[in-house]
Amino acid sequence: MLDTRQCPGTVPEYADQLLAMTETLLSDPRHFFRSYSAAEIGRLITAPSPRSVPSR
Repeated sequence: MLDTRQCPGTVPEYADQLLAMTETLLSDPRHFFRSYSAAEIGRLITAPSPRSVPSR
């Protein structure tokens, strides 16, 4: 997860995926207090779920 050479795609695409995952995690306070496993973070990076709170 931290070695960008192992992720499929380019480094900018990987950075975009990390940003999208971060936006999802920060979209709802319940995400902040949950303990995520490395496997779950990897899943969120490759297939981010929709935001919990709709954007305005």
